[in-house]
Amino acid sequence: MTPVATNSSGLKNDNRARLHTSIARPKQHASDAASSLEYVVKAKRPKVSVLTLEELQSVNPNPSVFSAAPTPVITATEDPVVPKRKRTVRTKSTQDDASPETEIITMLPKKIKPTIKPTIKPEPTKKISPLRAQIMELEATYPDCVLLVRVGEFYELYDHNALEYGPLLGFKMGSKTFGGKTIAFTGFPMRQLDRHLETLVAKHHLKVALCEQYQNEDEGGSRSFRRSIYRIITPGTLIDEQFLDQGENNWLLAVSTDKTSNFLGLSWLDLSTGDFFTQETTYDSFPNDLARIRPREVIVNSNLRSQPDHPVLQTMQEMGPYVVGFEDMRTAAQLAIQLENEILNEATELYEFDPRHLRPFSNREQTACLAILRYINHTQMGRKPMVQRPIQWQDDSIMKMDKNTIEALELVRTLRDPSRIGSLLYYLDQTKTKAGSRLLSDWLTSPLTGIDKINGRLDMVEFFGKDSHLMYDVGVYLEECRDAQRAIQKLSLGQIDPQDLVTIRVTLEALQKIKVRISDKIRLTKIEVRSSHRATSVPALVQETVDNIQDLEGICQLIRNVVDESMDRGQDYGFIKEDVSPVLNELHQNLRELKKRKKELLDHWKDHLGGAKPFEVKSSFGYRHIVEMRSTLTADRLRELLDGQIMDVSHADQRRSKVRYQVPVLSELMDSIEKLEAQIVQQEKSILNATRADILEESTAIVQNCRYIAQLDVLLSFASMMLERHYTRPVLNNSGKSVVVAGRHPVVELSLQRGGGQFMENQCAVGDDELIWLLTGPNMGGKSTFLRQNAILTIMAQMGSFVPASSAQLGIVDKVFSRLGASDNLANSQSTFMVEMTETASILQHATERSLVIMDEVGRGTATLDGCAIAYATLHHLYHVNKCRTLFATHYHELADMVGAVPGTYGQKLVEASGHVVDKSDSQVVVSQGRGWRGQKPLLKVRCYQTTLEQQGDGMMTYIHRVVPGVCRQSHGIHVALLAGMPASAIDVSTRILKVMQESQ
Repeated sequence: MTPVATNSSGLKNDNRARLHTSIARPKQHASDAASSLEYVVKAKRPKVSVLTLEELQSVNPNPSVFSAAPTPVITATEDPVVPKRKRTVRTKSTQDDASPETEIITMLPKKIKPTIKPTIKPEPTKKISPLRAQIMELEATYPDCVLLVRVGEFYELYDHNALEYGPLLGFKMGSKTFGGKTIAFTGFPMRQLDRHLETLVAKHHLKVALCEQYQNEDEGGSRSFRRSIYRIITPGTLIDEQFLDQGENNWLLAVSTDKTSNFLGLSWLDLSTGDFFTQETTYDSFPNDLARIRPREVIVNSNLRSQPDHPVLQTMQEMGPYVVGFEDMRTAAQLAIQLENEILNEATELYEFDPRHLRPFSNREQTACLAILRYINHTQMGRKPMVQRPIQWQDDSIMKMDKNTIEALELVRTLRDPSRIGSLLYYLDQTKTKAGSRLLSDWLTSPLTGIDKINGRLDMVEFFGKDSHLMYDVGVYLEECRDAQRAIQKLSLGQIDPQDLVTIRVTLEALQKIKVRISDKIRLTKIEVRSSHRATSVPALVQETVDNIQDLEGICQLIRNVVDESMDRGQDYGFIKEDVSPVLNELHQNLRELKKRKKELLDHWKDHLGGAKPFEVKSSFGYRHIVEMRSTLTADRLRELLDGQIMDVSHADQRRSKVRYQVPVLSELMDSIEKLEAQIVQQEKSILNATRADILEESTAIVQNCRYIAQLDVLLSFASMMLERHYTRPVLNNSGKSVVVAGRHPVVELSLQRGGGQFMENQCAVGDDELIWLLTGPNMGGKSTFLRQNAILTIMAQMGSFVPASSAQLGIVDKVFSRLGASDNLANSQSTFMVEMTETASILQHATERSLVIMDEVGRGTATLDGCAIAYATLHHLYHVNKCRTLFATHYHELADMVGAVPGTYGQKLVEASGHVVDKSDSQVVVSQGRGWRGQKPLLKVRCYQTTLEQQGDGMMTYIHRVVPGVCRQSHGIHVALLAGMPASAIDVSTRILKVMQESQ
């Protein structure tokens, strides 16, 4: 369908269905897409009257969305004439675009490509039309935004916006002439706004400024329009569900820098939920914080715009891409000399924000918090969303992981395809609510370090796991819960969708059922404890949850009394129960009477005319309520029935052989119906506004309940995994040792089970006397899996989950580091080996005695001797300086001799008891056990382990994937090449050359 451009002077009569006060609209069918603007328009004076500003304020733009504080938008329409393509037609100037010159719309050549955004230069003012002047002013005011200008029923892009972003939306370029100057131009119908916002903001991470048009009431009856930005949409300020990942938070991060110190102030907010955090960090820790928070957008001080080499910007460039915004921020020194009340009063003015919430924070944190509030105020154009009290992030209570570790362990995204599917989060996420899924994602990247808090979560998991009936009942109630936290946030921003009210009611009711069910269980548990004199009691976290879930039956009853849940989403009224208001009740009765009269009239016509469908009632071709008939005989009968009281408007469209009448009696009746419908919309909107205000008064309690829902959901999912996957409760302690018996990789195990395979369990006891495990083995022997497995078990345990093992006694880990895989970073001029060395250097600089380090193939990206030397130096540093638990996998089996290592002993008896036969040729005795290599001190706490394989009678190898004490002296790389399908001739050559090289050594 080819779109028809409208100028700003026209006005359609169905404006109330087109007003745009929020982004949430039903999505349009793909067939409505308009990828070309090959059209011209001949403007005419409108044939219908213009609604006043007050009348339009009461009109609903969306059948399902009511605006609490509507922005009046007055549309303009014309009678379009669509000529053939690639023709140039002159149009009459309107009051909006009055200019001495004629406006021309034509096509630009198809080969026009996006260009670098040019500097906006002022044009001669004597020939600039009002529309062009408005566009130039807005482009200069919002240079970092994609400017979408509302003109009639279309959103249009001009100048560099059209050239740069039109191709992203699949549009062809057009041109428009203002005052003798031709500029690039394209656009789309306003009903397609959601689709294109998703492309620009969610897909391409751009900022979009929406410019609406408003009619000025000029003296003498003339009409003109003014335009202004009513909302700026950025990746970090999205609240619309169709743009958001329901299982993840949408964080907006502010970073406050300080020239006088090494500290940074961080503050991050999810506008869609209201969750608000703050933290003070250092430049060194900033990359880890970015990896943990995973913001969609970052705000920094505007003075960094001229400092592209600033460490903050450099870090974001290396870890990004991130959408970066520049805002004026006061430094900590400036804040220190400013009166505290002035600082905190600013927060109050912005969002009615309680200033006491910021007092506990440092100056840097306050700066970042205020920057976020200013940015939200700027993008929302005065709308005040609900913001929760900021929570100060306790850095020492959270296990730290850098970006490399989060990616290498595939905690939330896979390496091959950056997708949630296949990640650890994907396999652990058995939550039943969207809030629970978001919380699980946060917990997975922020495990705890406090034993008491971890045990509190584990106690609650075990409490549910011991009662399958309780688990089932609570799970059923959780499935009834919806995303009430995001629904309440939409209400605070003025988007009043009756379905959001239903979401809040259903969620609160389900939570009360959960509270009653758990309370009954607690009561029975206490009775059993008293009768049996057992020491076991109700877990503290379970009792705390029940005690803090607030009863909000009043809110539920309010919503039940107001919202009609049998609403017809196909119309723009009927969402409120009629008996809520006498006025509303009377309006509905009058409407039903008029609709009854209309039905009787049309039925009378049908009976007289005969046939299955003798006519249709339409509004088109500039006329309203047209009776359209295919047969002239039918038309003559209707004319006769109405005694000629009709107006023949068949000439409106001569391309089709249909007869069209405008019948005054029908038009008057339908006009009355539409007026009543508009009054009902206004009345329902007033009722919803009052309901919204009452609900928002309890918003803090509603959000608190939502948080308990999320926590319950996550811990219940842990209990479900414990039973279904036979996980065990880990024992946490403050030792420096991690002991795992029969450990399994949770993701690989499930993948093998789905294919009918079985995972090989392995033991691990790293720390204390076996501080470092030096792991050798053949290619594809399972070394990397073993390393990842033990790191993941530690993360799962410290987030409060049971783990895939027979038993696990784990000393608390403050940081997890990984150096796995091979990749380059060409954008920053880093080769594969440079990336490897950078990651290794970071580990050696930041690992502590309480850290867990896993490293694979350090030094393999360079020459053999260089790589072996680097690997030895890394081991030496980890042993003598970092002194941390380390799993170190390598193909440099010479390292075992160089460090004077001895074979490990842990798990040997279990291996022997299992009956597995190990290929002894691959487990040769270490030559220099316990002695230093060429004058170097021996690393006495390094132990050697290997992964195993067996050689069959036909010479083929079978991978066992079991980790046993010893050193593997052969990597069997040629065997892997054979499995990969290398030609037999190449295999023969490689075998012969390997033999020659071995003999020469």
